[in-house]
Amino acid sequence: MTPATDEGKPLRAEAVDWLMRLQASPGDATIRAGLDAWLAISDSHRQAWQSVERVWRVSGGLPAADGPPSATVVELPRSRRTRRALGIAVAALAACLALYIAPVLKLRLQADHVTSVAELSDVTLEDGSVVHLDAGSAVAIRYAATRREVALLTGRAFFDVVAAKDRPFVVVAGDVTVTVTGTAFDVLSGGDGVAVAVQSGTVEVGLDGGRIAGVLTRGERLSVSRGTGQVAKSQVDPQDIAAWRERRLVVDGATLAEVVDELGRHYAGAIMLRDRSLADRRITGVFDLRRPVEALAAVARSQHGSVTAVTPYLLVIKQ
Repeated sequence: MTPATDEGKPLRAEAVDWLMRLQASPGDATIRAGLDAWLAISDSHRQAWQSVERVWRVSGGLPAADGPPSATVVELPRSRRTRRALGIAVAALAACLALYIAPVLKLRLQADHVTSVAELSDVTLEDGSVVHLDAGSAVAIRYAATRREVALLTGRAFFDVVAAKDRPFVVVAGDVTVTVTGTAFDVLSGGDGVAVAVQSGTVEVGLDGGRIAGVLTRGERLSVSRGTGQVAKSQVDPQDIAAWRERRLVVDGATLAEVVDELGRHYAGAIMLRDRSLADRRITGVFDLRRPVEALAAVARSQHGSVTAVTPYLLVIKQ
């Protein structure tokens, strides 16, 4: 009764699956044997289980378990009060898991190509154009005879487009469209909005309703605020566009919230901004995406803040 392993599903989520199965059927020897086999796969599996079990003990008031991994399965106490506490804990864990997995499953159903945490990927399309996907990103390909369309569902991508005058290439990111015939440009779709930066050629940025937000050429960047629709245009060094492809994050006056969003795609966990007054602070610098925790600490220090690791999967930024 081993749960099917999804390559994009974190080990911690699989560990929660096992915990819920055990609490639903505590005396099932087959489930226990399946867990033992799962734990034996690697140290990472055992660490994920131990992390989830710690959360479970805190939530349900269970005692710590000693011994090898197979001995960490705790029998359910029989008192009504404790059973109620355990039921609440199971519900809480299930809700957290659902909040994490539901959006991921929906994204995977919509997308043709998805990258996970810290993963970069190059996708060559049928016309020879290439989509370079940043970590934590997803695209859907919608090619037709007279139009080449790619929907950026989340994250960031750099597009190297083969010229085709009679077959425009369109990137859709929410309410923003980017139309070109042949060029190289970067599109970011984040929590605060959409940003487009051009490395070569010319692109036209459109908004919902057919309004043109602007025409960009080499070294120009345009951002569209989500919700307000506010448009801002700026200059950027073409060499810094898509620096993330070399595992570098280059920011010039970005908000701390935007930087956290960028680093979050390279960190296998959640990042919480406890002090919201930090969110709009402006950050300029170059950070190593291969070391997101160190980069985050440097960003926090620049604003007299700090980063605390609450668990191996949760970082909290505070002042």
